[in-house]
Amino acid sequence: MSRPTADDPAPVHAAPAIAVPLRAGPLRLVFDRGALRWIRLGEREVLRGIYFALRAEGWATVPYEVRNLEIEVEPASFRVRFLACHDRGPVRFDWRAEIAGRPDGSIDFVVRGTARASFLRNRIGLCVLHPADACAGRPVIVETVDGDRAETVFPALVAPLAPFRNVRAILHEVSPGVEVEVRMEGEAFETEDQGNWGDASFKTYGTPLHLPHPVPVKSGASVDQSVSLSLFGITAEPVEQATATVPGALPHKRNSTEPVLMALGTGAEPPLPALGLAGAELVVLAPAEAARLRPLRLAHVRADLHLEAPAWDAALERAAANARLLDVPLEVALFLPDDSHAVLRELAEKAAALRLRVASWLVYRALDRTTADGMAATAREALAGVDRSAVFGGGSDGYFVELNRRRPLPRMLERLAFGLNPQVHAGDDATLVENLDSLRRMAQTLRSFADRTPLAISPVTLRPRVDPSPAAWRKRGERPFTDDPRQDTSFAAAWTLGFLAAAAEAGFASLTFFELTGPRGILDSGRAFPVLDALADVAALPNASVVPARTRRPERVALGGRAAHLPRQRHHGDASGSGGGAFRPGLALSPRPGSTGRGLRVGIRASAARDRAAGRGGVVAQHRWGWRRDATNTSHPASLGLGRGNQRYVTHCSGSAQAFGRSGPRFECAGQERMEEQA
Repeated sequence: MSRPTADDPAPVHAAPAIAVPLRAGPLRLVFDRGALRWIRLGEREVLRGIYFALRAEGWATVPYEVRNLEIEVEPASFRVRFLACHDRGPVRFDWRAEIAGRPDGSIDFVVRGTARASFLRNRIGLCVLHPADACAGRPVIVETVDGDRAETVFPALVAPLAPFRNVRAILHEVSPGVEVEVRMEGEAFETEDQGNWGDASFKTYGTPLHLPHPVPVKSGASVDQSVSLSLFGITAEPVEQATATVPGALPHKRNSTEPVLMALGTGAEPPLPALGLAGAELVVLAPAEAARLRPLRLAHVRADLHLEAPAWDAALERAAANARLLDVPLEVALFLPDDSHAVLRELAEKAAALRLRVASWLVYRALDRTTADGMAATAREALAGVDRSAVFGGGSDGYFVELNRRRPLPRMLERLAFGLNPQVHAGDDATLVENLDSLRRMAQTLRSFADRTPLAISPVTLRPRVDPSPAAWRKRGERPFTDDPRQDTSFAAAWTLGFLAAAAEAGFASLTFFELTGPRGILDSGRAFPVLDALADVAALPNASVVPARTRRPERVALGGRAAHLPRQRHHGDASGSGGGAFRPGLALSPRPGSTGRGLRVGIRASAARDRAAGRGGVVAQHRWGWRRDATNTSHPASLGLGRGNQRYVTHCSGSAQAFGRSGPRFECAGQERMEEQA
């Protein structure tokens, strides 16, 4: 199976047209395609972003083109001006932006927009992203549009409904001695918990959801809004003096790159979840395709059966045939009509005739793809005899939000499941990586009402399974929105490994990814995608577990993973040296625009005891699932070498190697330059 090499860089996807690092006094940030991103006070993330969004009828996000861009950059301040134009389907809307950052740490983002045509919209205006990892569970003061101020907290668990409404300003502590206030003007705002859709942030936005939508926008209508950020010293001391105590807040030179210190955890190492693939009912696998998929050692393949619609029996037969070819049981997602007794009996008869092996039944209402109380019991009564070992579960076939707002009785379910894709609100590479952190809060929220019920995510896709935009909006030759162009790239492989590690740490028992074949699958027309190779590497490491990895800059780099046993042979020829004990798959790295390296928490470590017993020496291996971009936005694979056990971890960054031996499994890396294998 082929892999990307340094001589064959992966294609660039979602590369920004321009990404400029900026400073506003002690704050560092990036201007990225019309938005401000990663506003930081040293190592503290103040805001994840400020941006403008136009959500049309059906919640389709209408993209815009940036024109007439002007950027003035000073050592401690900046000014940005540009025109943004939305032009998709019936939507014609322009807005002018003026963004200014000042030496005192204040930032203003002002927009003035005008509709060039009449259209329907659900939301239009500025949005503010607050990082969940920095804010969840922390105190906050919310000022309403009426001028009232209330002391409250950002929700620690994922809040099913908007925690803050009628918002004018939000103030919270960033670091001891420093507070930040974000003030919104031009409309009533509210804050939602985007963990409901798999995002690692809270979002404050205009047009509260309790207001009617969609609403008409008439040609010539205007929108004027602003977001202002201000820093305050909690004591009487100036902001500069207060922020001087924050690590890295006042660097000697603008946009300096500090190394990232990172430690591998020594506590519990969670096992990997059971892995499956979706789409078993959609295709008829060829023998050659089945031969490529069998080494993945899947725990199941998923089949969707819409029992409220005709031809479900043909879908069942295709799924059963594919499962037999792969020698795996089925995960069957049932979509039931309101009166399901007769069709469930018919399904039981056909499944028995096919001698179906079933790992789990996921039971949903066809009307809204959620599980109502009593549905699992009805399905169990009809289908328990098909496979006595099968479990009955449910929750939401859509997003986590439906499960969080309509919580089923956990005692009625043997598995609690929901679907997920990482780009409900934004689809750039960095956002997809950031959103891996949302899995922990979602799992904690489920545990708060589901106790010990095993948790599953099914299915996991890169893009939504339904395009919110009308087909008529699609340009000629443009692929369906459901088909992500990164599906067949190394980025998808690295992201999948990162998702797998994050889900294991969060405590999920089962994951069902993508589809078997096709543009949303892991191979197509006989060609294996890199994600297939990545899953094959995981399958080649029996009884693998995840080693938690911690760093003060988790958005830049992370890793972790352990295998109880390694095959004696080198896997796909990637290991170098004389033996097996090595970190693999290696680290997936990618510097985000205008910043230092981003990473995925990935890696699997061999058993040092096994190597010692076999008389093997320490080796260093490299794995090229990672990807990175340099200053010219050229994409390259990234590699990392790590040693056996706790003996030695070596990496080569920015022209110098950093090694930490028996004192602890740590490494230091600036992440900006190409990483090379070290012996």
